Amino acid sequence: MRKPVSVDQYLNKIKPVIRKTRFSQMKIDDIAKNMDISKVTLYKHFSSKDEIIEQVVEYYIQYLQYADTVANDDSISYIERFQKIFSESLISVIYLSDLFLQDLKEYYPQLFENIFVAQQNRIKNLQSFFQSGMDENIFNRIHIALSLVQDDASLRRIMEPTFSIQWYDLTLKQAVMEYYKMKQYQVIRPDYLDTVDDSGIEKEIIRILQTIS
Repeated sequence: MRKPVSVDQYLNKIKPVIRKTRFSQMKIDDIAKNMDISKVTLYKHFSSKDEIIEQVVEYYIQYLQYADTVANDDSISYIERFQKIFSESLISVIYLSDLFLQDLKEYYPQLFENIFVAQQNRIKNLQSFFQSGMDENIFNRIHIALSLVQDDASLRRIMEPTFSIQWYDLTLKQAVMEYYKMKQYQVIRPDYLDTVDDSGIEKEIIRILQTIS
């Protein structure tokens, strides 16, 4: 059942905050301030702080499930699905930050377990997708599990606030795009590389990064 638009808007305002601030340590007053509403208005839409985090987690689980449908959509080419999967991996790393996941594990273990199961299901679907692409001779033969670990670790490092400018003289967009191109050469067979159109994925990466700027 779809939530009222206003509720989605409030959740969208708190999601960038809890990726870098422990939700467990936030007071209702803090949450209302970040949602840009009064505490009275907040309680008209949410019964408690716990309900807010439950709805945020449910949103992320639904997102991970949607990502599964993209990987399995045979009406989309392997190259386009590879691009969509990359952008989805970037979003997952941004919002399912280490801090957020650790907070869930400590204070909301059942919600952490729910996300963990959804992540494991997504990994299985991605493994099937990349294996199918290799069988079709569109993707190079790679160790799929290690490639997924590489994406998670590298994107998390890139998204750390001190990473780009302080150490490597790269903007965030440059770092993400260069990593995407590296993955492109790692995954896609050379005879298909000339068919890749990166204009869409570049716009999508810019849009995603703007949500946290």
